[in-house]
Amino acid sequence: MKPRRLLAQQDASEIFDHAVCENALAVLSLQQDNEWTTFKCRFLERDPDGKFFVLDYQPLADQVFPTLISGQYVGVSFRHRSRKILFASVVEARGRFMLDRIRSVSAVRYRWPDSITELQRRAYYRTLIPADTRVLANIWPGGQTARASVQESALLISTGQLLDVSCGGTLVRLEQISPPDWVENTTVGVELHLDDGQPPIMADACYRGARHDSSGRLCVALQLVGLELASDGDRVLNRLAKYVQKLHRRTIVNAPRGENPRYK
Repeated sequence: MKPRRLLAQQDASEIFDHAVCENALAVLSLQQDNEWTTFKCRFLERDPDGKFFVLDYQPLADQVFPTLISGQYVGVSFRHRSRKILFASVVEARGRFMLDRIRSVSAVRYRWPDSITELQRRAYYRTLIPADTRVLANIWPGGQTARASVQESALLISTGQLLDVSCGGTLVRLEQISPPDWVENTTVGVELHLDDGQPPIMADACYRGARHDSSGRLCVALQLVGLELASDGDRVLNRLAKYVQKLHRRTIVNAPRGENPRYK
């Protein structure tokens, strides 16, 4: 289940054609002032010469879209059949896209990606951490860049143990009793100590809220963000995908006969 690079222009074009035909939903990640924002758009068009693609720019309900300006980098992900497509792009221009002779919608043109990562969708299924495995995590407000500033203040760092993991996020059971003083969607930094013999993974994440597990212990949900834009993002995604696959195989082997071991 390794991520693989879509180097062939024809492969990428076919995937984008399918996305446009299906009006596929894309999730975009944008970093502003060390805070990450995610928002959803739909595919409208792709350039036949492979120079750009167009997504709509229409907030749903009370959703607030970030201000986009030419030259901004964004991370883009969307589903394609049984796979997840991820890449980095650049905002080129904003304007109106004509749906027909009368109707138009607000839209944004983005630069065609230099490279694309394709992941098995299984890598984004939430895979439970086996009871005999401890995967520790450290979490702090402010993202990766704030790690040094909070190093001296242990009160700002929450520690815990992963209950599940995927390439998209994790649920962490905290050691503390009271929930951290974070507003939902706050950008946090996370350090994951996977038991794969390699150094911890450092990444940015969006705090998606607190909850309690079946035993009443406090947990926090985290969505990993920015890996499409990170210089080592491919390596991290590849490592996470391999780890999720390993846990998934262990879950299948250890699951009681007749139970479905797959978790989303």
